[in-house]
Amino acid sequence: MMDKTIKILFILPSLKAGGAERVVSFIAQNLDKSKFTPILLIVGFEKDAAFSVEHIETHFLNKNRVLDGITGIFSKLKQLKPQIVMTSIAHLTAVTAVQSLFFRKIKFVAREANIKKITKQYHNTNLLPFGKTLNSLSYKLLDAIICQSKDMADELIELRPKTAKKITIINNPITKEYSSEIEIQYNSKTQYITVGRLHNEKGHCRILEALSSLDLAFNYTIIGSGPHEQLIKNKVNELGLNDKVTWIDFTNDVERYLKNSNVFIQGSYAEGFPNALLESCAVGTPVVAYNCLGGTSEIVTHGVNGFLVDSEIELKEALIKLHSVPLERKQVIASVAKKFSKTRIIEQYQDVFTNLMNH
Repeated sequence: MMDKTIKILFILPSLKAGGAERVVSFIAQNLDKSKFTPILLIVGFEKDAAFSVEHIETHFLNKNRVLDGITGIFSKLKQLKPQIVMTSIAHLTAVTAVQSLFFRKIKFVAREANIKKITKQYHNTNLLPFGKTLNSLSYKLLDAIICQSKDMADELIELRPKTAKKITIINNPITKEYSSEIEIQYNSKTQYITVGRLHNEKGHCRILEALSSLDLAFNYTIIGSGPHEQLIKNKVNELGLNDKVTWIDFTNDVERYLKNSNVFIQGSYAEGFPNALLESCAVGTPVVAYNCLGGTSEIVTHGVNGFLVDSEIELKEALIKLHSVPLERKQVIASVAKKFSKTRIIEQYQDVFTNLMNH
């Protein structure tokens, strides 16, 4: 019998721990197998894989960087003959979309991963003339673009108006099944937590400034590693918070830390779509987050699962409010459970893929 499923090749730079890697591999593994045949192509090394993909056909090129994998990607497109190719991460999308010139029957889809103006400001991503040309060409060649948030879509349309008709907004899903039982570890001090890369873009220092003036007994757990770790540690020392801050560079048990915290704090200046914040709500821990560009405001419902703030003073006030009148944890869970459920988000991706093949 002829296979009537739609073959989709998902291409990623690596399977190292990261938001794009986590979400794209999750989507690939959870598509309806009666309608789709998903395959993963990883440019990087199998030994670096942080996510389990044992239930899906996976190919590793075992290359150090995307540019080294260009010919390997081309060969796999010829060999596997997918009907749809989906990429995430801009430089991979650029080199892959250009290959569509040689594979006219394949539909090419890109998942946008960040807010470009913030990435440019904090990550020094000024492209050389050739890179700009390649990037511009790739958007013309793409058949569909998936943006994680409305802000991301609005920015892309502003930068490249002709992409408007190709764009679909799909938020990230809750990628883990959490226990419905709410077991909280009692602690005499209020427990605050932030999970994320230690980088200026994530705004740890403005969180610390607000905490330094807080007249409460608390402990602040920072989970993550990154290039600005020492700068943040210097700020902790400068503000005299050393005995109130706990550092964890990496853990496979983020869920337990979130559950045993009273409030998740996000200080970011921009987020593509904040997976850690969503995960916090999914386990019932309310959030206080700066109202930044990206998907934060699409997750946080003011006064229901947390608060959006615009200054250190507002952050401090929100923390005091949550200390006096905590939000109901079941209410926090309910605020995200349906809206960002695996079933709902996977269906949205499947609709994009099916519509591509029908048109």
